[in-house]
Amino acid sequence: MTVTARPAVGSGAVIGTTALRRHLNLVRELAITQFKLKYTGSVLGYLWSLFKPMMLFGITYAIFVYLFNVGRTSPHFALQLLVAIVLFTFFQEATATAMSSVAGTGHLIRKAHFPRSILVLASSLSAFITFLINMTLIIVVGSAIGQMDLGLRSLLTPLFIVELYALVLGFSLGLSALFVFYRDLGHIWEIVTQLLLYGSAVVYPYSLLTHGHRLLGQIAGLNPVAQIIEDVRHALVAGNLPYPPGVNYGSGPAVPWMASILGAATYLVPLSLVAAIVALGVTIFRRLEPRFAENL
Repeated sequence: MTVTARPAVGSGAVIGTTALRRHLNLVRELAITQFKLKYTGSVLGYLWSLFKPMMLFGITYAIFVYLFNVGRTSPHFALQLLVAIVLFTFFQEATATAMSSVAGTGHLIRKAHFPRSILVLASSLSAFITFLINMTLIIVVGSAIGQMDLGLRSLLTPLFIVELYALVLGFSLGLSALFVFYRDLGHIWEIVTQLLLYGSAVVYPYSLLTHGHRLLGQIAGLNPVAQIIEDVRHALVAGNLPYPPGVNYGSGPAVPWMASILGAATYLVPLSLVAAIVALGVTIFRRLEPRFAENL
């Protein structure tokens, strides 16, 4: 009599859980390793990741405040500027680093079998670790010197950070897949991020876009990067100030956007764009992934 072995009930779920745990462990190890290697051999180590946004902040603050008198009417402009620079620096560095995460590991892709998206996830998480440290330092120091305006609305900050990470991940997946075949994309993306720096009200108050140009402010407000930066500014630094006219995500001063999201049609556009970018990035990555090995 022949006995046919049958898989135990639920064994597929156990195997799937084991594979998922293994993949998550790999993502964690790669992210931590990349974070450590980033500062290996440098004298200042991690401090470089803090000095770069601080130097950009210092130069920008001197130019816009002392030369162009921008932001002098706001007592919190300096901290608003610093928060915006840290947020944008994470977006810029994470996407730029993740773009080459697949193309730079051709030897690993040809020898080992694992989901290639792990490389992108690990790269973005490595940049995310630096971002969290920098943001935590800003909140701690800003609170100590009395420049933070923390309240219940500040609890929404993690939601905005999740939105920012989703945006970074969407771009990273698409860019990393395309970069394997089109290396010029690195130069193009560098130009795009520079345009976003000035088009997202990072280095100047958002009110400048809406002052006398309501339509311009409305169009710029549909940019997810600008929306996230403006919301985090209001959540942490200037919650007592109204949103600029034409970019009213809330129903009034110091009102969280979640309370009026159903009535804020303009807010649904950047959220929809984030979802579309994530979906497009995943689609591009999945379609090009089988051809990575032969092109590396």
